Amino acid sequence: MPYAILRFQKRKAGGVAACERHNERKKEAYKSNPDIDMERSKNNYHLVKPPRYTYKKEINHMVAEARCRTRKDSVMMVETLITASPEFMNQLPPEEQKAYFQTALDFISERVGKQNILSAVVHMDERTPHMHLCFVPITPDNKLSAKAILGNQKSLSEWQTAYHERMSSRWNQLERGQSSMETKRKHVPTWLYKLGGRLDKQYEEIVSALSDINAFNAGKKRDKALDLLSAWLPDVEKFSKEIGKQQAYIDSLKERIGQESDYAGRMRDEKYEQELKVQKANQKIFELQRTNEQMGRLLSKIPPEVLEELQKNHKSRAKER
Repeated sequence: MPYAILRFQKRKAGGVAACERHNERKKEAYKSNPDIDMERSKNNYHLVKPPRYTYKKEINHMVAEARCRTRKDSVMMVETLITASPEFMNQLPPEEQKAYFQTALDFISERVGKQNILSAVVHMDERTPHMHLCFVPITPDNKLSAKAILGNQKSLSEWQTAYHERMSSRWNQLERGQSSMETKRKHVPTWLYKLGGRLDKQYEEIVSALSDINAFNAGKKRDKALDLLSAWLPDVEKFSKEIGKQQAYIDSLKERIGQESDYAGRMRDEKYEQELKVQKANQKIFELQRTNEQMGRLLSKIPPEVLEELQKNHKSRAKER
C-alpha cells in the first residue's frame, strides 16, 4: 500500500547553506549521494522559485522586516520533504506528479503562509521524485517560532492526518502511516542494548566452551565450561524473551525503512541529523536481533541433557537466593 509522505526538519542558521546547496543543486558533484544523476538534474523544477541571492540573506531580511526576536539557537528555517512511496510516485504520469506536488504546496501554504515559503523544488534526478519545500517559521503575530507552527507530537500527528486527507481526496489509494502515538510503540530499552553487547563479547568464549562440550569429562575443564554456560544461560533466556516482546516494533521498523529507503536516507550529502539518529537506533535494534539468532544457534548445539542440567542448576540457585 502506498503512503503519502510529509516530513519536517528544523534548521538553525548553521544548517541553512548546506541545505540550499543540496536543494538548488549548487554543487558540482555529489559523491556521498550516488543516487543523484546529474545528467537528469535538468529535469528538476520549481513550484516556488528560490530567493534572488541566498536562503540565508532572504531569511535575515524576512526576520528583520517582521522584527522577530532571535537567539543563537533559533530555528531559522523548516525544510519539508514531500513525496510518497516509490511504487506510487514512479507510476504517476508527469502531469499527475506535478499535480501531487502542487496540491501539497497549497496545503503547506495555507498553514504556514505563502509569504513565508523560500523555495519549493522538485527533484527528478533521484530514484523517487520528491519536493523540498523550505519556509521561515514566522507566525501571524510576527514571532519566529517553529514550535508554534509545527506544535508538539500530538500536533504533528494532526498535521499528518490533515495532509493525508488532502492528498487522498484525489489519490484515494494513498494510506496514512500510523504515528508512534497511535500505535503506542515503545522504544527498545537501553538495558537490552547493553545486554546484547555483553552477550556478543561472550560469544567467542562460549563457542570455545561448546567446542569441547561433547567431550565433557570429570575435572576442571568440565566444571569451567558448566560454570560459564550456567552464568550465560539466564542472560540469553532474558534477552530472547525481551526480543520477542519487541518483535512487533522491530517489524514496524523494517517496514518503515523499506518505505523510506529511496528518499529519506538519500535526501542529501549531509544527511538529516535526526534521520541519522533514527538509522543508528534501527541498526542497533537489528544487531540485537542478529545477536538473538546467534545465541539461538549456539543453544541448539548444547546437548539436551547438558542444557537440562544447566537449567536445573539455575533454578536451584534462584531458590537459594
